[in-house]
Amino acid sequence: MATGIMDRIARRGLSPFAYERLHDLKGELKAMWVHRRGVREARKRTWTPGVKLNIGCGPVITPGYVRVDFCPGVDVRVDLRRPLPIPDAIADVILCEHFLEHLRYPGQAHAFLKQCHRLLRPGGQLLLSVPDTRWPMECYVHGRTEWQDACKANKWHPQWVTTTMEHLNYHFRQQDDDRTDGHFECHRFAYDAETLEKVLRKAGFATVERRAFEPGLDAPHREIGSLFMGARK
Repeated sequence: MATGIMDRIARRGLSPFAYERLHDLKGELKAMWVHRRGVREARKRTWTPGVKLNIGCGPVITPGYVRVDFCPGVDVRVDLRRPLPIPDAIADVILCEHFLEHLRYPGQAHAFLKQCHRLLRPGGQLLLSVPDTRWPMECYVHGRTEWQDACKANKWHPQWVTTTMEHLNYHFRQQDDDRTDGHFECHRFAYDAETLEKVLRKAGFATVERRAFEPGLDAPHREIGSLFMGARK
């Protein structure tokens, strides 16, 4: 009750920009608390060599994988922008679907991929996917509509997004009046294959190559509009 009253007072008394920054601060304080609790729980866990990890999984269920994310209901709930409380060289496979674009580039993205590299055993594989940015850019330059049609058909973007430029902006930032700059809410960087390979190699991966969508592994709704990459330690 008191929290709701204070929120209404802050909303009336602060500018919209200041209120959003206050909202972000509250989110960061919550993230610190959630992360500390998650670290304690992860340190109590028995980690088996050869484990499979799905990092940045969100609510997606992946049988056979230990699910690591900030959202509730996962196996290890921590802030993925921080060092992960998981032993070195423990994982055979890390799956990471449409998460990297939510991190700031290059700092946060590089730090996260270094963490993935640390967690993998020698020869272990990172299976990564991000939104494919080359496709919408090519469509925009050449006046083609198939990407924009796919956005509408798959409901990737809200209904207010109608022009090609609005679609492009939403692809790059995933931001509107209902979202703040807070914890993982927005897209912060857009990737193509060249840039994704660059940042993976910088993180220490020896082999990096583009891969195809894998049924039974990659989420079915990611098949269209995604850039899939595999990287080995």
